[in-house]
This record gives sequence, structure tokens and C-alpha cells, in this order.
Amino acid sequence: SPLSHPFAQVLSLFQLSNFHTFKLVDISIAAFVPAEMSGFTELAKQLIPFAPVPRKVQLGDLEEVNRIVEKLGFNGTREAEREEVFSEFRRVGGSETEGMTEEHFIAVAAQLWGLDRLAARSIFHASDLHFSGRLNRIEYLLMKEAFIHHSPSDQDTPEEIMELQLRAAFNRYVLSRPAQRVVKGTVLTSAEVSEFVRDLCAGDTHVKKVASQLLPQLMPATSPGGSPSPPRKSSVASDSGDDLEQAGILTVNDFVGTLMQEQFKELFATLDLSPQDLVHATLRGHRSGKGRGHPGMTCSRVVLDGRAESAQMKWVPPPAVDDMCIEEALQYAERKKVIDSDCVPSDAINEEMVLVPQVRAVGGWRGPLAPSRDKEEYQLASRVIENAQRLARDVSDQQDVLDKEWYTSGEAMEALAGSGEGTQANALVCLARACEVQLRVQSNLVRVQAPSKVFGDIHGQFRDLLLLLDQFGFPSHCGGDIQTTSYVFNGDFVDRGDHQLEVLMLLFALKVVYPSHIFLIRGNHEFREMSEIGSPDCFLRHCKWRLPQQWKLVYEAVHKAFDWLPMAALVGGRALVLHGGLGDGKWGLKEIEEMQRPLVKPRPGIELDIVWSDPSDSDHIMWKGVHSNPDRGDTKIHLFGPDVTAAFCEREGVCVVIRSHQFVSQGYKVMHSGRLLTVFSARNYCGDDENDGALLLLAPDHNGHLRVHPKRLLALPILEDGEAEEEEELRRLLAAGQKGNGSWIPSCFSGCFSFLSSQ
Repeated sequence: SPLSHPFAQVLSLFQLSNFHTFKLVDISIAAFVPAEMSGFTELAKQLIPFAPVPRKVQLGDLEEVNRIVEKLGFNGTREAEREEVFSEFRRVGGSETEGMTEEHFIAVAAQLWGLDRLAARSIFHASDLHFSGRLNRIEYLLMKEAFIHHSPSDQDTPEEIMELQLRAAFNRYVLSRPAQRVVKGTVLTSAEVSEFVRDLCAGDTHVKKVASQLLPQLMPATSPGGSPSPPRKSSVASDSGDDLEQAGILTVNDFVGTLMQEQFKELFATLDLSPQDLVHATLRGHRSGKGRGHPGMTCSRVVLDGRAESAQMKWVPPPAVDDMCIEEALQYAERKKVIDSDCVPSDAINEEMVLVPQVRAVGGWRGPLAPSRDKEEYQLASRVIENAQRLARDVSDQQDVLDKEWYTSGEAMEALAGSGEGTQANALVCLARACEVQLRVQSNLVRVQAPSKVFGDIHGQFRDLLLLLDQFGFPSHCGGDIQTTSYVFNGDFVDRGDHQLEVLMLLFALKVVYPSHIFLIRGNHEFREMSEIGSPDCFLRHCKWRLPQQWKLVYEAVHKAFDWLPMAALVGGRALVLHGGLGDGKWGLKEIEEMQRPLVKPRPGIELDIVWSDPSDSDHIMWKGVHSNPDRGDTKIHLFGPDVTAAFCEREGVCVVIRSHQFVSQGYKVMHSGRLLTVFSARNYCGDDENDGALLLLAPDHNGHLRVHPKRLLALPILEDGEAEEEEELRRLLAAGQKGNGSWIPSCFSGCFSFLSSQ
């Protein structure tokens, strides 16, 4: 193999014995991070092999760490930056004495910086300078300096920061192994060294160098020098039409024809390239796919979960049983229909089996912030979810009524958490506090995997929420779809409705048990100024009415959690979910992430825009731009046009904005050329309107799209007093008719009976 090829050059640096057959020696991190880093480029040029030489200075030494902090200016000119990072460390749950665990850091890195698990683990172990399994605040400070503040392409990166970056690079190859938990004392295998060299050759530095020689020949129209002979046309007919070709754009005919020229083959040989590599890359892309949900997508490996869900059907023993079966029959006599989760039974595992690392799961599927099953908050939240799921099934079997007419004496809360004001209040406080701990770790802009269901305003209409969950999938791992689907609840959980505490009880319970699958977004009604507005149905008065002795404790715990709610969610990297709208549209995703919490009151600008602004209700040209919003009664609240939405989506790289904040007749509405959707989940809003309730399912399809599927809960008709009496009479007649053959029913009532049956 010619040593001019960068692949061969790097292999020679590590004294690799046989490049042709890839019999590569193992190397350790000591070789990966050379002793004299500044001379690495020169070594590569001279092709001088070197033996692994460990670093003379160890970053884990306390004196060395303090020296680095001093050198980077954190004890001087950058002291304010240091204190800001220390404050963030405490805010996201880092302890001054205990530090931050690996699983905790993984959750922080995913939400604050969008890092996947492998990247987060690699960075964590590189930054854990004392090998304690935890990051202290100084290590967290150096981690942010190395991986968040410094771009990999920075030319003036300090040597100490470069070492942290290279250690993380080494860790990535090690931690890519199945069930690999530690990096200390590990070495790279031959295959991993080969992968590391491929990454080097595919990096921007090498690609730009090759492109500088290749592109002028491949695209002569853009070349500053002379032009070679015209590209040879492909013998295969083009199906696009020459009239669509644009100057400076490489067409398929030019691409194929140029790469097949003799002079181009010579250039490829000079650069040690081969067109066949493009073919191999094409086949790899087709077989493995890229992006969740694409055809042919493969995961890194398959692992086995240690628990199993079991469905138990309702069963009554037969009337006649043998004497020997009486005991067994009594055991099942009261068996109810239920789905339960428990450890995989021993009979389902081979005797003396030892699980290989390749199928052993690393990390729980509920996420790194999920409490263990023995924690009080987990057990409480699980009971609430199980009770809500049972209640949802019961509601679906009942005669449909408005939420305000259903369980008007606290029966729903009793079904969720038990009887007694003290029991219910303690449950709400426990769940609210557990939620607050989790919300502190999450970014203001949470990143949500698709498929995902997005809910709009609920406003305390608990019965409608239960019906939507029962009809379109319940967020539970016992009979639901939470293991495959994320849930986003887009604000306005409270105020107006008669079951505000029940809504919070369920949403908080879901967040506690499934913190990486359930996302609660803040709406304009999750602020104290709205809860205390003084209307009879505001959240403060609702708490006083429902919990006359314990209301203050519950109210404060709930609002402390509200103050940490994220302001927006990014679903599948393409759909931005926020409660109100874009306002003047002068801010973007970065500004959302940088908003400070806890947030007690929204200030004019981005905060007010996100929770209060509205889109224009027409795509007409007259509605372009930003307007005042008289319906909201505040001149600082904007009404934004379709051009604002289009510019925002183009600039921020999102395809659609999903918002709530306004009830719409069908439960959802498509606006602004399809770039904006409104979703509202409380049907028959406040019991006065005949609007449907809806949710939006965002799911990848086989065409590579993130497809939006609206799911609606149809409204009940709002009847006047006289009509209500007639309806009751019709229900009585219908019930009587169902007992007989119904032949006596007058023909003029047949349409009404049909309507009532369908409802």
C-alpha cells in the first residue's frame, strides 16, 4: 500500500505490523494521547514510528487540575463564567459533596446539549479526572470548557483541553463495545484502531484537502483555472430533463461521465481513491439506513430486558370441580383482568445460562432520571397510573357526558389516590417535588424522540384526557405504548375545568415514572398570575375548594414545579412544540435554550411570545408581519403572520411549529401554508362550546417522513334547557326500546335514536 495514503500513514505511526491484512497491534490511551502533542503533525509528516509514551503530567493530580483552572483564567478574568457554570452544576442536580453520577450526567447532556448516550459517557469518563465515578464541580467546569465552549475546529485550543477531547475520542471506541462499563485500563483493539483511522480520513481536514484537488476537475464551471475537456455524457438516459439543470450544479450525466474519464481515473489513483468506495457507501446506507424509522434501519445491537409484562384475563371457575381442584379453584375465584410487570420468571430461562455481554442491556429504558422501583415516589406514581388506566377503561364504557357533569363529588381523585384530604394532598406534594427534581435537569428546549403524541390544552377536563388516552393509546408499559412512544403535554393543564387536581396528579405521576418519555411544556396558565387571577375557576380557588385544609402546601409545591417547566420541545429534530407562538419571530432555538429558570413571571420578549402570542387566522397577504393582538388585551402580546412562521422555520431548520393556546372547532387546525398547527385537547371547552378535542401523533413512515396523524375526540352537542329535557326523554325511550324489538318507536325519532347511539 502506498505510504502517501493518510490511512497508511497513521497506521505506520502506531507500528502496525501488516496494513494489507489489518493485523493491527492493540494500543492504549497512552499512545492515543502522545507525550508531545504539538509534534504530532510533524511526526505524521516524517512517518517516524513511535512507541506508546504515557503523559508525564496526569490530569487527575489535584495540583495539576488547579494549575489548569488558573491557566484558563477561571480564578481571574473569567471568574464570572466559573460561577455561572457552578450555578448551573447545582441547578441541574449536581451535589457539592457527592458530585454528579454518570447516569445523571447522561440525562443532563441529552437535554442541555443534545448528546446521545455514547457521546455523553465518553465525555463523562474523560472528564472524571479522579476516576471516582462522579464529576465534581471543577471537573464539570473543565468538561464544559473542553466540549461545549471549544469547537473541535478551534485552532487555539489549549493543550490541556485538547487532551480531554482526545481522551473522550479514545473512550468512544472503547464504550462502543457491548455492555462496556469502564474505560480505565482498557486498550483499543485492532478493529477499533482501524475504525479510528477511518474517522480521521473522513474528517473535515482530509476531506477539504482532497476536495481542493478533486472538485475543480469534477465541476469545471466553478474552477478558477482552465477547464478540461467537456464531461463525457452517460449512455444511460436521464429522467430529469436538461432544462432543469442549473449552472454550477453537478447533474447525474456529468457525475457519471466525469468519473469514467481516463484522466479522472489517474487523479483518483494519485489520491489513493476509488469510485467503488461510493458504491460500498451506497450499499451500506441502504442496508443500515440513517435516522429513526427509516426503511432498513438497524440498531447497534439487540438486548434483553430483565422484566416482562403479563396480561391476566378475568376468570371464574366452573360450577363443578373435583375435590382435588377446589384449592386451586379458590385461588383463581376472584382473579380480575389486569396487566402486571415483574421479573422474567425462572422457567423462562435455561438452566445454568450466563448472559453474554452482547445482549445485556446498559441503562434502564425509562431513562437515567427514573426512580428505582423501591422509592416511595415510584410506588405512589405507579399506583396513580394503574388506577387512571382502569378509570379510563371504565369511562369509555359509560354513557358520554361533559366533564363538568362527571364525578362532581371528588370520586375521580379518590379513585386515583385514595380517600381523605390528607392522603390526596400528600400524594400531590410528593409527586410535585419529585417532578421538580427531574425538571431542573432538563433544558428549556427538550429534545423528544419520535414517534410522539402531542396534546394541547387540557384545562382540568380530566374525563376528556382519559378518553383520549383510552382511545388512542395509554402511556403505560402495562397495556400501553410508552415503551415505543413519547408524550408531550403542551401546557395549560389547570384553570377553568372541574378536575384540575386530577389532571396534575396523573401528569406528575407519568413524569416521575417515565421521565425520558413524558414531557410537560409550560403554558400561560402555569404561572401564578393566572392561577390567582380571581375568577371562580382559577387554580388557586380550585385548590381551596377541593383541599380546604391542605391547599397551601399543595399550591406551593405545584407552582415550584411549574417554575422549572421547559418552554418548548423539539420532536424528531424537525417539529417545534411550544404553547403560544413565535411572537415577533426575532429569536430562535438557541435563545430558548439560554432562558433562565426558575421562571416566576414571563417578561416581554421571547418569554411572553412563547406562552401568549397567537398566529394570524388567515394566510392572506394582509396578515403578513407582526401585529398587535387586541383579543389578549396587552399591546406587548403579538399576532404573527405566515411570513414570520416561514422565516423562522427556514432559519432554524424546523419543518413545522405545533402550538395550542386557542380552542379550534375540529380540535386541530392547519395554518400558515402547513408550517403551523394548532392542537387543543379539551373538547366542549368550559362546557359552553361544541369544539372537538384532539392530539397529534408524529410518527416516522416508510418514506422517510415524520408524518402528522390527527386523532380527534368528537364534541358532545350543547343543548338548551328544553332540548335537554327532550334528550332525557329520548334516552328513556331508547332504553325501553332496546328491551323490546323497538318496532313501536315513531319514525320521526329514528334520526335522534341513531345520533344518540353513535354518541
